Amino acid sequence: MFEISSKKVDFGKKNIIIKRNINLDKKLDCFILINTNDSRLWELILNNILDFIIDKISKKNTYNDFSIALESVNAFIKNWKKDSDEKVKLDIIIWILNDNNYIFSNIWKASCYLINNKDEVIELTNKEDNKKEFNFVSSGEIKNNEIIVSSTRRLLNYLSKSDLLDWLILSEDINIFNKNIKNILMSEVLEKNIWISSLKYLSENSESTSLNKVDLIKDNLLKFFDNKISKNILWYILVLKDKLNSSSKNIKNIVFLSWILIAVFFLYSILSTVAWITTQNEQKELAKENIIKAKTYIRIASENIANPDSFDLNIQNAEKLVSDIEKNKIFLNDVEKINDNINILKKQFNKIEIFNPNPENIIYEEKFENPIQITKNKLKPYVIIAKGVIWPIIPNTKAKKYIFSSLEENETFIDSAFIWDNMYLLTSSSKIVKFTKNWYFSYMDVSWQQTWEKAKEILSYAQNIYLIWKDDNQINKHSLYSNKFKASNEYLKKDDLTQIWDILSVSIDWSFYILKKDLSIIKFYSNPYRIEKLTINKLPKNYNLDDNNKIIDLKTRSDLNYVYLLLNNKIWIFKPNTKNYKNTKSLTYIWQIEWSKYKIKDFYINYDWEIVVLNDKWLYKISFEISDDRLLIK
Repeated sequence: MFEISSKKVDFGKKNIIIKRNINLDKKLDCFILINTNDSRLWELILNNILDFIIDKISKKNTYNDFSIALESVNAFIKNWKKDSDEKVKLDIIIWILNDNNYIFSNIWKASCYLINNKDEVIELTNKEDNKKEFNFVSSGEIKNNEIIVSSTRRLLNYLSKSDLLDWLILSEDINIFNKNIKNILMSEVLEKNIWISSLKYLSENSESTSLNKVDLIKDNLLKFFDNKISKNILWYILVLKDKLNSSSKNIKNIVFLSWILIAVFFLYSILSTVAWITTQNEQKELAKENIIKAKTYIRIASENIANPDSFDLNIQNAEKLVSDIEKNKIFLNDVEKINDNINILKKQFNKIEIFNPNPENIIYEEKFENPIQITKNKLKPYVIIAKGVIWPIIPNTKAKKYIFSSLEENETFIDSAFIWDNMYLLTSSSKIVKFTKNWYFSYMDVSWQQTWEKAKEILSYAQNIYLIWKDDNQINKHSLYSNKFKASNEYLKKDDLTQIWDILSVSIDWSFYILKKDLSIIKFYSNPYRIEKLTINKLPKNYNLDDNNKIIDLKTRSDLNYVYLLLNNKIWIFKPNTKNYKNTKSLTYIWQIEWSKYKIKDFYINYDWEIVVLNDKWLYKISFEISDDRLLIK
């Protein structure tokens, strides 16, 4: 965007000076200054310039389109001079601003200057080159707060570079700057009237004073009338006027009343448009101030990442400002960048490590059909799908798919556990299916029970399986005897079941880790019987359940030093206060691993520094190291 101010320096001379500013497209503007001594020429040449420029210059090919337009203007000037008896004098400068890139060309004494951020005045037009037509096009880039000053005469013939700089330093307001230049010129003895036009470029993020409302209205009215359609309408109006002059009085009265109604309508439309534009500009000015404030809050938050209270306060302030800007749907690119910066800071604050897929870390690639789980036995990975098992998983080798055809139509596998070489799969209808190393499926029976209890999770330890009940979250133990499982042995007391309320997931090291619905974690010991409520230290603010339908799974083993949790598509890592499982009192949050591009279906911990992740089409290995409670993905 830009601020522009134009001043006419009128010495009462006979020369005619013209200024036009035309918006050609979004962030594509044209600026024209003309000086001539021929009263018949100015309107013709202005109309021709407008005809050759409006709808002819595009944002994409601005330079080429502008060059072609100037050739057409040159042809018109040559023909006019050829047919005219009088000596025609012309000073013209035409320039285009495309975002922050400008191109221009000039004739005779018209001049153009750039005042850059280094307080230098650069003369863009060559004072030695008195061109009688547009010979070449100059181009450059204008940066934030830099100013382009153009005139129908050479300004530096009447004032110095220091005059321009002194007035610019005294006032950053472009209108006052231009007014001061005019005052200096008025004290000089000039032989011609002069137009001065000054443009200050402002990036969308910069802090600036708003345009004078009167100038804003004038500029928008000029943009409304300075186009081909408006001119054609005016021409038809003049033709119609001539016809009306020869019509009857009644027709004239009807037309007169119609014109009044139309004029009222157009006046209302113009005033509404101007009011809307003024409101929009006020909103933009406020939004620019809020963008600067939001960036300041973000900078302060980044400096206080070790101070939770200060960090939260500044991030909240930044988010509120950005939300207000977003509601008005302006500066959306800046809003997107600020939101990205906020999200990055939040991830740093919450200790979230994001990993991007690396082809070298893909263990197995296949579009899995309804993948449920990744598990291992004797270092051999298995993928559980809705109706079967995919195994063996060997890199660069197509794995075989084993489907259990005896499952009912709506019945699927939901979990699995190993005892020695055999896999035991839990179905959605609470049945247990055995999958042997010889790739054979069979239903398992339970002694002294007509059916298995309704279960939502299966675990194994030694020669036992543990089923987590759907209804009351009881932990049931079934011991394997011969080729059958014994009847259930309930672990949790009824009073404890009431307090635990709802179990989301269970994991076993030498005892039981239990994740409750409120995301608290307790530890259950069966011998002797006791329940330990664990304190979770250093939890970040994103430790919450975003969606009840998302996969939640707590994992650990007796050979691991950490406790792992799949929550909100992130793998969370916690460190117990001791390696002695009997004395676990607390867990300390270490880090999160996030795979933002894909949904994690399940993961398996090979070791404390290597995880295998399952999604819809990959098995992927994530290697990392933890040093001083800081995680780094390799």
